[in-house]
This record gives sequence, structure tokens and C-alpha cells, in this order.
Amino acid sequence: MPRREPGSRSSAGDHALLNGIGAGLDGWLGGLFRRDRAGGRHSEEGPEPVTDHPPPPLPTPPAGPDPEPTAAIPSVDIVALALGPLEVYVAGRLVPRWASLKARAVFQYLLIHQDRPTRREVLMALQWPDHTHNSARNNLNVALYSLRNTLDAPSRPAQPVLYRDGCYVLNPELTWWIDRNEFLSALDDARLACRASQPEKAMDFYHKAIQLYRGPLFEDDAAGEWYLPEQRRLKDLHGDALEHVAEIHFQLGELPEALRFGQLAISNDPCSEAAHRLLMRCYAAQHQQQLVSRQYRVCAAALRDELGVSPSDETTRLFRDLT
Repeated sequence: MPRREPGSRSSAGDHALLNGIGAGLDGWLGGLFRRDRAGGRHSEEGPEPVTDHPPPPLPTPPAGPDPEPTAAIPSVDIVALALGPLEVYVAGRLVPRWASLKARAVFQYLLIHQDRPTRREVLMALQWPDHTHNSARNNLNVALYSLRNTLDAPSRPAQPVLYRDGCYVLNPELTWWIDRNEFLSALDDARLACRASQPEKAMDFYHKAIQLYRGPLFEDDAAGEWYLPEQRRLKDLHGDALEHVAEIHFQLGELPEALRFGQLAISNDPCSEAAHRLLMRCYAAQHQQQLVSRQYRVCAAALRDELGVSPSDETTRLFRDLT
């Protein structure tokens, strides 16, 4: 496969969706180099706790040039950024604060279950489990009133949240842009490109997904628990994307980029043996045997400290072959 010049991947479309929303959005580098913050959860009672992660064991090669913006985000009724701290834009304007945290919690549930209506009783049991039925229903009505006011735009007559047959659903007649949906769609496109033996096209889609992932799902929500399995799934998918991008860069002979994304994968999951093996192969290709050995020791230490296990036979065999 012919080698491409580093940084020559097509960026058209990758950055079109996020540019122009405003200062609330992180740029390419901000999203790309955001460290794993799955343990940091904001609380009203105090500042967000910081989860300490060890720095990458080896220096990360310098990043390439920041791609230039190409277009503004398409005009939509509501933008919802759920990967990382929740940010909502109504008619292009950021919602500065939520008048009701319960309204936000209801919105989060409807956002993740956008593809199907949610029964009223589900929301009542989820948000007010210790209340009587009448009390929970009244509280839900209050939260929905606040939510509709938050998402409403003076120039738009359509209601953002609909009630049909005992269920609530986000109005499908409005135009929505949700980063979680775009993230999953980009990963699907990347897999299709991989199956079609189009590595450069796959890498572009993986880059798009990585850019969209600002952090864990609803990162600044201190109270919710129902979404934690989905939060973990999305975090794992982000880690897989980092590993796939690093592997494609390696196969294309772009070692600095392979090292950069390999280190990001290790920052996302210090126990990712696939990422450790990729870095070992990169260092071996650069004839840096001492760094191969060091990476193996870092891998072994992470697995021992985090999981109480040793490196797999595959990792150990690769280390011996490379050294």
C-alpha cells in the first residue's frame, strides 16, 4: 500500500459539523487530546472531583497541524452535546443553565431513548421512586413544563416534547443534531470502509468519531445512574476508535501519527494490551529496542496494578520477537 504524507487525510466534512456553534464547543485538538475523565462527576455541593491518571509512560510525538475549518454546522432546531458535559443549543443559542435539574434529567432520558416513546410511569419511577403516584405525576408535569420552556424557541410553534398515548417523545418533526448519534454513525461508516478494504476512508470516519467524543456521556451529571452502562459502552467504543486509527497509521507507515494515537489509547485505557503492542511495534520499526522493553514493562505494571494479571501470551510473544 503506498505511503501517504502525514497530515494529508481529507478533512472535508470532518469538522463541518462542529464549527460555528460557539465557544462552548472544543476544537479538534481540544477534543482529540482530552484525557479520560470517566471518574470525574460534577456535584452541586462542590467542585468536580479529579481522578488522577498517570501520565503517558513515553513522550507523545508532536501533533500535526490543526486542520482548518471548512463549514459551519447545518442550521437545526436543537443541538444536544451529550458526550462530555451536557450542552444544548436552541435555535443556535446555548442554554446557559437549567432552571430545573429534574427537567434536565428527563431530557437526558428522552435523548438517549429518542428512537422510541417513553412511558410516563418509567419517568416517574426513575426520577421520583419514593413518591406516591400522584406526587410523582405532579412532579413530572412540573419538570416537563420547565423542559418545554427551556427547549422552546419563540419563532417555532412546534412543541419540543410530545405526549402521545401515555408516552413522551422528542418531537421528530423538529431537526435535531445529537453528537452521540453522529459518533455512532461515524463508527458504523468506519467499519463499512474497513470491510471494503478502504483504510484511508475508514481512518477519516474514525477521526470524525474521535473529534466528537469530548468526554464520557453526561459527564457533569452527579446524580444519574441509569445511563452508566451506556456511558461505559461509548467510552469503550472511543478507545477502540483510537486503537484502530493508530493501527491504520502504522500500516500506512505514518509512525509519528501511530505513536500519537497509540498513546491516546493508553491514556484512555492503561490496560489496553492492543495499544501497548502497537506502540511496541512502532518503537521496533524505529529501531528503539530500549523503548520496546520499557513499553512492555509499563504494560505489565498497568495490568498488575489494575487487574492483578500478567500480559497475555500474545503480548509476551511479541515482546520476545521484537527484542
